Amino acid sequence: MSKTTLALCAAALLAIFALPAGAQPWPAKPITIVNGFPAGAGNDIVLRMYQEALEKDLGQPLVFEYKPGAGGNVASEYVSRAAPDGYTLLIGTAGTHGINAALYKKLAFDVEADFTPIAPLADVPNVLAVNPAVIEAKSVKEFIALVKAAPGKFNYGSTGNGASTHLSFAQFNAAAGLDMVHVPYKGSPESIQALVNGEICCSFAQPQTVLGQWRAGKVRLLGVGTKQRLGIFPDVPTVDEAALPGFENITWYALIAPKGLDAKIAERINAAVRRAQENPSLREKLVGIGTAVRSETLEQFRATVKSDRAKWAEIVKTSGAKID
Repeated sequence: MSKTTLALCAAALLAIFALPAGAQPWPAKPITIVNGFPAGAGNDIVLRMYQEALEKDLGQPLVFEYKPGAGGNVASEYVSRAAPDGYTLLIGTAGTHGINAALYKKLAFDVEADFTPIAPLADVPNVLAVNPAVIEAKSVKEFIALVKAAPGKFNYGSTGNGASTHLSFAQFNAAAGLDMVHVPYKGSPESIQALVNGEICCSFAQPQTVLGQWRAGKVRLLGVGTKQRLGIFPDVPTVDEAALPGFENITWYALIAPKGLDAKIAERINAAVRRAQENPSLREKLVGIGTAVRSETLEQFRATVKSDRAKWAEIVKTSGAKID
């Protein structure tokens, strides 16, 4: 190799390594996704279903980091302060970026202004699950009657203050005129274990988190929070048809970045998610745990975050939900 060729190669290498981090092709290193709920939580289960497809598409591994607490606010605050370089993302929910803005009086961030909504992953319903040893109800109507007969006696669990599992029950209790005690946990693993142990009588749980306990006969499912029955629970009626016409409660999971993320990186991630969603196998897996693909462009998802913030604020107001 000639001296001239060597000099040119050396110059090219120096130019590459001299580039600022933001100017290097993205992604050039692993991408960290921060979760405000513990490993095994509902959003963690769904995200891991996407993992292989996203890693293949983006060409980098995904690293999961868990920062549970305050209904997901601990993780949200952490990501809001992260560099907007595409290497730190949040697995957000309708709770972290809809409910919490209305439920918590003081947040260290704004759920819209301090973030870049990227791509939703799934729509997730909640299902009313009970421990038959604690409350013997076999239907939603029986459940309402038993709880009404003993105001303040029964405890219900949630995955944390502000989580959709919290607001589902607050919404349910307001509609049915029930007086119950809310017990918040740090995530679905703790909440479901408390349900099985009999520490709480019931919970509005996400299907993928309670499926195993239901199949094992440890919990009974009384009603789902969707307008139509779920394929995995064909014999479980909707709360709407069973007792409370008009009742509906669905959350979503999504990838969200700090504000200021380069539009090209946001579009790249959004496109990778939507390509993954075209895979029939992934769709079948999601349906198999009671969830459904939610596919939106950057603009559509930004509008979703904005409209859901207003929707959940109204539900918080009408249900009288508060932090316990």
